[in-house]
Amino acid sequence: MIAISNYSKMKSVPAGAILDSIIKQQKRSKVSVARDSDILPQRLNDLVMGNRRFTVETSRRLEESLNICDAGFFYRHQALHDVYLYELETKRQHHPDFSILTKTTFWDVQLEKVDWHAAQSWAIRRVLEYGDIEELQEMERFYSHEAVEQEYTNHRGSFRLPDKVERIWQQLEELKQEEIKDAVRQYLALNGQK
Repeated sequence: MIAISNYSKMKSVPAGAILDSIIKQQKRSKVSVARDSDILPQRLNDLVMGNRRFTVETSRRLEESLNICDAGFFYRHQALHDVYLYELETKRQHHPDFSILTKTTFWDVQLEKVDWHAAQSWAIRRVLEYGDIEELQEMERFYSHEAVEQEYTNHRGSFRLPDKVERIWQQLEELKQEEIKDAVRQYLALNGQK
């Protein structure tokens, strides 16, 4: 019997890729596994490539052929992977305003494919170094002023364009001071003071 506990933790890996890995690990051909499982070779290939979904029956047949003692492993792993993909897509839908972020700053990525939560540090540093004040304000809106300030403080000496980073940070601080002054003026005006 093959131990599959390591594979159980790999929810980011599709069940078909795990099946392929186990077949290779056992030094067997897909054709022999298909024959032993009473599955058409093309169907097995479709499972490996992710073009077909595992059924309980197919999962059990493959597990018996591969001496896997965990009943329904491929079927359950497929479900875990589906949940992983759903959560990843949900996170991707929560993102900064793409109309503010420029291709000049994010030239090497497709904005809609970035996991903005996992890439927080990278995104803030990228904007600090290559972005403009509007993009930096968007990073503050999306992540928080504290997160942006922490990245600035922690990486202050490691930027490739330190003068540009200092200028954009100074602009941000000046804007913050203006916002504070405006808020005080509005408060005083509402309370009849000058």
